[in-house]
Amino acid sequence: MKNLIKSFLIVVILLVNSCGEGITEPEPGRRDYVWEVDTLNYPYAPMIRIWGTSPNNIWTISSGEHAKSIAHFDGKSWSVFGVDGNAGLTALWGFINSKVFTGNIRGQIWQYNGSGWFLFYQLEKDRRTDIGINNIWGISENDFYAFGAYPDSMKLFNNSVIAHYYRGEWNMLNTGFITGLIANLYKNQDNGNIYFQVLKIGGSIHPDSTIICEYSKSGIKKLYTSLNIRGETANISLINKDVYFILGNRIAKIKNGKFNTILEINNSKFLQRLWGRSEKDLFLLMTDGLVHYDGSTYEYIIHFNKTGAIVSGSVILDKDAFFLIREYPYNLIYHGKLK
Repeated sequence: MKNLIKSFLIVVILLVNSCGEGITEPEPGRRDYVWEVDTLNYPYAPMIRIWGTSPNNIWTISSGEHAKSIAHFDGKSWSVFGVDGNAGLTALWGFINSKVFTGNIRGQIWQYNGSGWFLFYQLEKDRRTDIGINNIWGISENDFYAFGAYPDSMKLFNNSVIAHYYRGEWNMLNTGFITGLIANLYKNQDNGNIYFQVLKIGGSIHPDSTIICEYSKSGIKKLYTSLNIRGETANISLINKDVYFILGNRIAKIKNGKFNTILEINNSKFLQRLWGRSEKDLFLLMTDGLVHYDGSTYEYIIHFNKTGAIVSGSVILDKDAFFLIREYPYNLIYHGKLK
């Protein structure tokens, strides 16, 4: 079990247009942030997910030291704790403060209901429950997805899993020919289709690769494949209900079944991850920090203190931005407030 957890956590770390008539162009994003940094000094509890609804309700989780596996920020201070029976946390998502969900390395989904935690569901596929839930995402407490993989014969997390919860019932999607860990998954508002990123782990047989897939009424199809190396890897992000595709150094949205490039990042430091509020208000992950793009210019807003810092995620609100950054042995939560 320890070796499987280690294998799955390596995967988790690997992860850390056009405008029509009547559509309002987004304003250039502001950069006048005042930054504060909270430090959670937990060498054996690296925080790997972050989610929240407001500056007074931010959650993070760790798959490490159990007593420090869940942390919550109430706007003033952090509380840190563990939940009996819920260990090896790898997934976090929620909707309101009484509908917060975590997933773990054993295929379990736990819920916080505002007063306590309980086991919400045990995933099972092909008679296997040793499912590493990489993450959870959805549009409401009655419509969300849990996704990841369970180990293959080489003990690599390549047997893909996508489970859909809808109005009280669970459905295990048939991922068919897709081999690999489902790393990210979002629904695109424009066409209603689901898009997901697959990390195919090669081990000693072949190089790791990334695959972008579309799930529609017609089924699942592959849209893009690349090696999982800097400068080439493919990723997806959800910004203002639209799925953005990071295809190497190209940022695109999908239109009529084709990728429509909206931005090219001609910088070798770009690590194929981004967050934001619109295509004119983007935060780009670089090897040495975070860069903001306002639709025309780029500017660093955070410089890392150490080489190899890991950005595990963000919470982007109207006037606040939180970034969870791991600089061993510290978990750093950067909180930017617009003036």
